Amino acid sequence: MREPHQPDSDYPHGPVELVVPFPPGGVTDIAARAVAKFLTDRWRSPVAVAHVAGDGGATGTLRVLRSRPDGLTMLMCATGQATQNPALRRDNPYRWDEPTPIGRVVASPLVFVVSGRSPWTSLRALMSDVRNNPGSFAYGTSGVGGIGSIAIARLLHAAGIDPPLVRRVLMHGGAGMLEAVVHGKTHFAVQYLAEMKDLLEAGDLRPLAVSGHARISRIPEVMTARESGFDAFDLTGWSGVSGPAELPPAVSQKWSEGLEALTSDTAFRARMETLGGSAAYLGPVEFKAALADEFATALRFAEMLGLRN
Repeated sequence: MREPHQPDSDYPHGPVELVVPFPPGGVTDIAARAVAKFLTDRWRSPVAVAHVAGDGGATGTLRVLRSRPDGLTMLMCATGQATQNPALRRDNPYRWDEPTPIGRVVASPLVFVVSGRSPWTSLRALMSDVRNNPGSFAYGTSGVGGIGSIAIARLLHAAGIDPPLVRRVLMHGGAGMLEAVVHGKTHFAVQYLAEMKDLLEAGDLRPLAVSGHARISRIPEVMTARESGFDAFDLTGWSGVSGPAELPPAVSQKWSEGLEALTSDTAFRARMETLGGSAAYLGPVEFKAALADEFATALRFAEMLGLRN
């Protein structure tokens, strides 16, 4: 059994690696870079972002979980990798509650998009066409437990469509998933605004709805799913930090204090708002409770909709 490591009083006592388990460029990567810079300045010790993508976030997660619990290898976690993967995959190589939760940093609504050249201008019209011929439609997701998997399945179910009848295409990362919609390889996708804003501005993608109960200030003309008549599209994504199991409380406390300070920073808050998200700190206890609730909800719907593999 691995022996817990007692941290030195001068933690961090060496360079810290903050693992992002996804390709560069997404909202989790952007948040991780902000965390790394802020804590490097605060601690006067380097915190560097390392991308370890693969298997829907599992590869990077396992790297952290298998590391020594000394706080020198930490994880920038996110919705799909943290709770949706364990809910959807029976063979997922880690449990949702295996990492040590440190804090949530950012909350980000999801945006439902189609190609800018598609005929659909409303979520209701699209769902009507899918209902008439579900087998002719496909959507992309960045992994079995990708952020859109359960969100889209719940939306389809609410529209009277059996989710397994619509083809799900696994992509490598959010960028590939969105490009598939642009080029007509799939019909729709769900992703964070930060990962699609250039495609939206170019007209390559058309947003039909946002999750949550409030419109996004960057795209105020886009209705919420509730306004579109689909309350089931309500999952809000997030990014946060966790560590390996058995992480010493002193390390967890220093990280959580740093993250709370970051989310109070005016520049950081403004930056997240320009990306369509918001600084939304949760401490270790509240963060773990939110994870437990999110996993339970995902598991319930995964089993109900026949998505658990």
